[in-house]
Amino acid sequence: MATKTARGRAFTAKFPRNQIEARRAKASLRSWEQRQPVPKAPKNPRVRIKAVRPSTRTLAKLRAVHASKTAKEVRDAQMSRDAFLGTLYTALTTYQYTRLESEYRTRKQSGRPGVEAEWAAVQKAAQSAFAAGGLRTVSPNELARFSRTLNANKAIRDAVIAIANTGVTSGGPVRLTDGTVATATLVPTVARLIDDLPGLVIPIPTICSMPLAQGSFTRHFGGSVSLSVSITYWCPTWLHPFRTCTTTFTVAGVSWAVDVNVGYKVTCCGATAWGIGSASACATIIGISLCASCTAAIVGVAGVSRTPAGKSCLYGLGINASLTCTLFGATIFSGSAPFGWTISGPCPPPGACP
Repeated sequence: MATKTARGRAFTAKFPRNQIEARRAKASLRSWEQRQPVPKAPKNPRVRIKAVRPSTRTLAKLRAVHASKTAKEVRDAQMSRDAFLGTLYTALTTYQYTRLESEYRTRKQSGRPGVEAEWAAVQKAAQSAFAAGGLRTVSPNELARFSRTLNANKAIRDAVIAIANTGVTSGGPVRLTDGTVATATLVPTVARLIDDLPGLVIPIPTICSMPLAQGSFTRHFGGSVSLSVSITYWCPTWLHPFRTCTTTFTVAGVSWAVDVNVGYKVTCCGATAWGIGSASACATIIGISLCASCTAAIVGVAGVSRTPAGKSCLYGLGINASLTCTLFGATIFSGSAPFGWTISGPCPPPGACP
């Protein structure tokens, strides 16, 4: 049963009437945790790419995102969604061009016939790829400059290659035309987080003698989330340069942490619990921060076991938390985190719990 409160929705459950032995109680709690569902993946909207002309400064931002692995202090400024996605698209498109540019040099040195015509088609396709991202006036000379910019800094180039190598294609190839529009979306990670640490045990000696025993405790949640982007981008081959693919790239891993203050009211017959919390997870991008907002809330309570322990009882309660992290208004992580809570106290008198 759930009720709304100012501290989040409160959930109530009864403890089982029948007692079970300790080893079965642990198994029952683990079974309850495993039965909690993994959240359904939210569907983030696809947005139109606004590509930027590559420079050492813009590409360095992307490298810094890729290199950042831990949450950091939020800084004064944040990178916009359009700048992030536009820089990623530019970097990937430029990288594809440098690959074919290298192949052009190899084919030209070999003296193969038709190389210049094929190279002209590659350049035309590259121009169309940038146009699909919003850059409609890229000349062949600019393409060559884009390539030099990427290759000028080994650390930046290695970061772009590392991102490109994470690509998992889910759609395509589709022909690249003058009407192609490049789009992207953040891909959410979904998970069920089960803590292998022993469950929290709280002694409440008044659990049966008082109408309600009240209190609170803090539950810490943490982990890491992949910053992944599904993007429609240029995926050419030498003989088939007019191609686009929809591919998911992992740009960075960002750690996150959030604490939930769990409030409760309990008797020897059942319990009510509630709680909410929030925090930020950030990846640093050359002096500015890309920050996700993370929230947690208690979303379910279940009475799992009642176990005799000498002259007392151990009451096993399962509590389920919902965890969500958002970036640019889109969900990048959705998780469930079921965990156990054990209360030690007197056993209920006969007939106390209907």
